[in-house]
Amino acid sequence: TGDRVTILYGSDTGTSEIVAKNFQFEMKRRGMRAKCMAFNDISVTDLAEEKKILAVVATAGQGEMPKSAVKFWQEMEPFLENAPADYLAETQFAVFGMGDSSYVFFNEAAKKVDEAFEKLGATRIMPLGLGDDQHAARYDTELEEWTPDFYDNIEAPEPPQELGAPSHLVEILAPGPETQKLLSPYVPHGSKPVKMTLKRSTVPEGYERDIDHFEFDLTGSGLPCYGQGDSLGLWPSNEEEQVQIMLQALNLKGDEVLRLQPVDSNRSVPLPEVITARALFTEVLDIGGWPKRRFYEMLKLSATDEAEKAQLQHICSREGKGEYNACMEESYTYAELLQKFPSARPSVGQLLDYIPDIKPRLYSIASSSRLRGEDTCHLCIIKNEWTATSGRNRVGLSTRWLSEVEPGKEGLACHGTVHPSAVTMPETHETPLVMVALGTGIAPMRAFIEERAAAKRDGEVCGDMALFFGARNRAEYSYEQEFDDYQKEGVLQHIILALSREQKEKIYVTHRLQQEKQLVYDLIHEKHGNLYLCGPGGAVPPQVRKAVIDAIRDCGKHSQEYAEKYVEEMQINGRYNVEAW
Repeated sequence: TGDRVTILYGSDTGTSEIVAKNFQFEMKRRGMRAKCMAFNDISVTDLAEEKKILAVVATAGQGEMPKSAVKFWQEMEPFLENAPADYLAETQFAVFGMGDSSYVFFNEAAKKVDEAFEKLGATRIMPLGLGDDQHAARYDTELEEWTPDFYDNIEAPEPPQELGAPSHLVEILAPGPETQKLLSPYVPHGSKPVKMTLKRSTVPEGYERDIDHFEFDLTGSGLPCYGQGDSLGLWPSNEEEQVQIMLQALNLKGDEVLRLQPVDSNRSVPLPEVITARALFTEVLDIGGWPKRRFYEMLKLSATDEAEKAQLQHICSREGKGEYNACMEESYTYAELLQKFPSARPSVGQLLDYIPDIKPRLYSIASSSRLRGEDTCHLCIIKNEWTATSGRNRVGLSTRWLSEVEPGKEGLACHGTVHPSAVTMPETHETPLVMVALGTGIAPMRAFIEERAAAKRDGEVCGDMALFFGARNRAEYSYEQEFDDYQKEGVLQHIILALSREQKEKIYVTHRLQQEKQLVYDLIHEKHGNLYLCGPGGAVPPQVRKAVIDAIRDCGKHSQEYAEKYVEEMQINGRYNVEAW
């Protein structure tokens, strides 16, 4: 009904694409016409033909366009210079950004797209939505406030109070040898075979937090040679307990062979045609993830028990926001919600539309391919654990999987990919580096140090390196002996530790930066060095930025305005790099 809505997404890791396709799914469910495509698949000159545009835009790196919008923006920028102000006068638009406020260029790509549509004369449907990974529910915190108003403003029909037809037909095949022949091992799209060869703890036995060093052999994988700042993406498997909960909830044993036939699918990557139920819930669907509101809505429509239906209706209502947030804080998984509401029995086909696929988890590479060879890759990972409101221990999907696997003598086959760096490295090793690392944020710094070590051994002139490392205790300083050796070798000139629990007063890395103002000023301002910050987001990135500004102002006797402008120029020129989570 009504004008067709064109949903455009700019995505880097796939999350914005998922959000965009969820919008399309919901619009079709409401009887609306909707198409969904990457920005790169539409020409700027075709935008005027679209009456309603919804844009979902991630921001990559230090404020750059995500990869599925780069080509579009290269066309848009020169077009904006001479385009008529009423070029999109007949078009309505709304933009939702997917960003992280710990980065200075927060939602920068979304802001650029939003301004471009406005400059071309399009009519705004909604204020720009600013999703933020630093919020409790990440981008969903803002998206769930923004979405109802968006549907109201485009006068979308009310959602039907029944589930529509699934996008896939699911058939259980008759057991037998012929059926078994149809099965093949699941290989995630875009993955390559890599082998885990080593896993060792970097902390004392019984320490309060698990931190492990991993080594991978990339020989024969077909992956490109990784560079400094790149990440290794790994596809984890779901926990056996969660798989069993899922199978029991659906009255399946797990060895059933399923044929999945797309009927009206908007997936960019098709599902395997034939797969066992166990493999589907172990390797493909992220059943151990945190369900979004749309999953609760689906359960509400599926429930047959009146009390369960009423509870789900309340959770999905504005009045039930507190109970919905309580479910989020309890960290219920998709599988656990099916167990919690046993009368809600969606089909496997419907679950394919409401549970996302497992995505690769990205970890900063902690080694240099120049030093160790392009087929050897190291990671340093802390186990992601937290306590739910009920007191039960929860562990992240990927770090739980990594904590359970062992490479053994033969090594462990894994699915991996190399994700390009979001940071800018200097053109020459003569550029000094100020590295600020918190916890396992030490990983990319180790790669930088190893790269310099290789360059120095090859006779290259290398600038000074200063490492500011922050953690709770010295036990978390994973590569202490290595770094001491690099300092003796003259590769790493300065090591400044901030171990918050090693003394009575709490000392954090930002305190050390303030104490070492002169060093920061000399390396950054006087010697034109680069700064790299890696670690948790929140308060630390702005505090580090303030410490650098203070150093430039106080040690160089410059004005506050000059110091702020200098750091801003560093960010624009790729000299000030942040990787936060």
